[in-house]
Amino acid sequence: MPTRQGQFEVIDSFAIRSREEFYLIGELKEGTAQEDWFVQVPLSGSLAFTVRINAIEQVEVSSETKPYTLLIVSADEEFLDLLLGLKIGNELLDISIEGED
Repeated sequence: MPTRQGQFEVIDSFAIRSREEFYLIGELKEGTAQEDWFVQVPLSGSLAFTVRINAIEQVEVSSETKPYTLLIVSADEEFLDLLLGLKIGNELLDISIEGED
């Protein structure tokens, strides 16, 4: 298991297919996250896979008083389908330096 550098609380996730990008919106709850690091996405209780963070942005939502963090992942059509099918939201994800694309 990779060493955790941070923990990210995902509020929701979405894709923009024309950009071939998947987005995780939420808050960094502890530690840090950086571009080219990895998010651990759980498939089941003990099984997870990693996705590389390609970019990190701060976004503001009109109904909220604080900004949120947007983790951006590049993905082809099939990978977007997989990520969307996981319905990632309302959960804590580990951030690590180690992982595989």
